[in-house]
Amino acid sequence: MPLARPNITIILAYIVIGLTLSAILFAVLAIGTTHWIHTIRMRAGFWKLCHLQPLACFNSITSSPAALSLTGLVLIVIGLISTFIFDIIDWHLSSSIRFISFLSVCSLALGAFFFAMSYVAFSRITTQLCYSYYLMIVGQLLAMSAAIIASYLEGRRNALVSTSVIMSRLAVRRP
Repeated sequence: MPLARPNITIILAYIVIGLTLSAILFAVLAIGTTHWIHTIRMRAGFWKLCHLQPLACFNSITSSPAALSLTGLVLIVIGLISTFIFDIIDWHLSSSIRFISFLSVCSLALGAFFFAMSYVAFSRITTQLCYSYYLMIVGQLLAMSAAIIASYLEGRRNALVSTSVIMSRLAVRRP
């Protein structure tokens, strides 16, 4: 008995969801920790700036990288939800509003862009960076990989829909 061929669309959708969840995890760790900068005298993150000698913590003034990171995180979550709705649940749309299914691709790509802008904006502040900075870079790379695979997935799904419509029209016209 031959083995059934796996559905590549579902496999790719699960890969996109896995990459997106990993990107969210790395981004939350990067945003939540205070080790973007660590020197002998201070430790800083998006939210707090701590002087180590004497120990005193203040609210950080680097609000633009934090806002960019949070915007990217929201967009990545939107991409995760839309990937789940359109690819796992397989919610079919009519051809007139099929562009909504590209929401996952656009939000994942924009989220990765905002992650990149957050660490670029933060790196302009200082050059002594620590592990939270690199966690954000890993999150950005995972989100961009998810966006690339999601764009292939959407293109493949819409091409298959278009091909099946063309083939059914040709079949109807034949005598």
